[in-house]
Amino acid sequence: MKKKDGFPGQQSYVIPERVLDGVRCSPLCGDLYLTDIGFYPQALHHYRERPQGVAQTILLYNVEGGGEIVLNDRHIPLPAHHFFIIPEGTPHAYAADKSRPWSLYWIHFSGRKAACLARPFLVPVSVERSSHSRVRDRLQLFNEVFYNLRQGFGTELVEYVNLLLPHLLASFTHLVQFRAVNEPLKDDPVSRSIHFMLEQLNEQIGLPELATAAGLSVSHYSRLFAARMGKGPIAYFIQLKMQEACRLLDQQNLSVAEIAGRLGFDDQFYFSRQFRKVMDMSPTAYRRR
Repeated sequence: MKKKDGFPGQQSYVIPERVLDGVRCSPLCGDLYLTDIGFYPQALHHYRERPQGVAQTILLYNVEGGGEIVLNDRHIPLPAHHFFIIPEGTPHAYAADKSRPWSLYWIHFSGRKAACLARPFLVPVSVERSSHSRVRDRLQLFNEVFYNLRQGFGTELVEYVNLLLPHLLASFTHLVQFRAVNEPLKDDPVSRSIHFMLEQLNEQIGLPELATAAGLSVSHYSRLFAARMGKGPIAYFIQLKMQEACRLLDQQNLSVAEIAGRLGFDDQFYFSRQFRKVMDMSPTAYRRR
């Protein structure tokens, strides 16, 4: 026996096409928007088969039990506490395990940003529960979407749900950042390094000192930091200094020379050049603006 839907305790919402016509044109949410969403608890005999794929990107999030996804002739198990993203237009099928059926959250979404979010996640990704994993926060985001859609498809309700959607998706696609607020610093050398930088904004610190504070060799630290943050540690440290410079320019009646000194720059003109590199304007122009 196979069932496409109809499970005790299920929630599912499909946004009407006439509503989606307005969403696609919306400057607020037209680049990433929800088309369908739901939760199937203990979904015995659940399956879907789409030989041509669908026009949306699909996120499957299994919180209990098990199931399998078939993608390009690959049979991919989806255990509990894992998610998988199926790109738009990809032929696929998926089904709950017969003995321990999954409890599955699912999202169909579309828009210009959808393909970018799908690309890196063609394997199941673990979102295991731990003291800092924020699973409850993620499930609360699902519940907030469900609560609002339960009220109907009014313009403001649909806008709000679609403004929530990027946060909900980011809780999967950017796990490290989503968990960072609860993550002990000692567990993550990059987060620990950034925390160290923030405490040393008034100092001149080189790469060896930053690597030592992170507990890594210079080469390993530099590669890891750049891979995670998109730029090297020193460039990132200078960026943090310039963010603090902006705060001081906004909030305090300090001269540019005084701000440069507070941030560990002996040379006001070198500080101004670094500020211009980061902010595309001089400190004086920033303050005047």
